[in-house]
Amino acid sequence: MALDEALLNKLCEIDSVSGDEKDLSLSLKKEYEQLADTVIYDNLGSIFAVKKSKQENAPRVMVVGHMDEAGFIVKKINQNGTIKALALGNITSNSLLGATVKLKTRDGEAIIGTLLAYNETGDVLDESKEVLVDFGFENREAALESTLTYGDRISFVSQVKKSPSKQRIFAKNWDGRYAPLMGIELLRAVKDLEFDFDLYVGCTVQEQVGFRGVQTATNLVKPDLGIILDTNKAFDYQSDLKEKNGELGKGVLINFYDTTVLPNRLLLSTLKKICRENELPYQHYYSMEGSDAAWINKLRTGAPTLFVNVPIRNMNTPCSILDVRDYQAAKDALLLFLECLNAKKIQEFKEENR
Repeated sequence: MALDEALLNKLCEIDSVSGDEKDLSLSLKKEYEQLADTVIYDNLGSIFAVKKSKQENAPRVMVVGHMDEAGFIVKKINQNGTIKALALGNITSNSLLGATVKLKTRDGEAIIGTLLAYNETGDVLDESKEVLVDFGFENREAALESTLTYGDRISFVSQVKKSPSKQRIFAKNWDGRYAPLMGIELLRAVKDLEFDFDLYVGCTVQEQVGFRGVQTATNLVKPDLGIILDTNKAFDYQSDLKEKNGELGKGVLINFYDTTVLPNRLLLSTLKKICRENELPYQHYYSMEGSDAAWINKLRTGAPTLFVNVPIRNMNTPCSILDVRDYQAAKDALLLFLECLNAKKIQEFKEENR
């Protein structure tokens, strides 16, 4: 396996719907404390392991991705005992009917339920981005007698499975687990290395609901260079494709465009060169969605920003798919990039557009 399976299983068992990422943050903190000089937070809950340089006034490199996952938030308890919940994140609506979900109450109780259709045609997510959930309560009074309350988060039930070839991994929340997993494995790999820059590796909160955590986190870290760890939708199997974009098993994504940021061209060419020279599989990618990268790129005086992303099938559904070979290529490319990075090169990236 190109990744730590035990660690992946541990992270995937922890629910972290937007605004309720604390349990995952606590797990990350335990890992970070063993691998870094210090651990810091912003006031929304984003967390970073800091590996300090011995150089004074060293530039800062921020390696970051989000740790929140798509899910739902309780907004109404109906008379028949069903629950109305609002979707948090861009959830694919036609993946939801019959999906198994879990509600975590304020006292830690877990309640298992399923998503219902709200009409006879089987629609689950309505125009208001609301869903109907059945937790088995016979009426409103029974629901109120439980510890469930308004604002509780509802997540998809965890499932981590491997394909027969062991190359594909199925999980309910790859979009919120790629960065936490990669970040820990990165810190393990560089634990004994010395850099002439301060390295900040961590995870942000509330990405699914509007890229909120990355804004406060960027103001905390004040990076000179940003590296984003994220997932992008794979368009490699749909029958109506005009062109393939993000193929599973074809390597790390050289993401040259999304709707909120135009990545630094010198960073892109450097990453591509590293992949070529080390025979790492890579593929060009463009995204028609936004990302955390935009805020690192433009907050304060701005910072050159690079994606180190992988493609995912079934993004933000009860079961998404990652190819281990893409993950390995991304991890190898990221490590090689950091190993050849220095203060002089960081300055060159900053001056690329001058």
